[in-house]
Amino acid sequence: MADNPEKIWLQFLILRLIYENPTYGYKLIKDINKISNGKYIVKSGTMYTTLRRMEKNKLLNSIWEKNESGPSSRIYNLTIKGKMKLKNLLKMVVERKKIIDQLIKFYEKEFKEQ
Repeated sequence: MADNPEKIWLQFLILRLIYENPTYGYKLIKDINKISNGKYIVKSGTMYTTLRRMEKNKLLNSIWEKNESGPSSRIYNLTIKGKMKLKNLLKMVVERKKIIDQLIKFYEKEFKEQ
């Protein structure tokens, strides 16, 4: 059974953000909202379920970090397998971008003025 495209997209964004900066779930929710200009809103239940699944699949690992001003935070890091998954997803996006660029040119030529 193929993965749900929304799940793959969310995993892709999580991998990208954690690659740049290991972080915790709530910050990932905020960052995804920000980079998508509010068009992709992730519910906390969805985020934490996805993070647990990614950790189970060895794409991420986590450590608990004590926070003096509040409860401890679970900080997520990429594993080597997670970095490879990110690289493969990026390759896929680059290839699909070529196709999308061709479709946009076709649209602009044939339909934009209509």
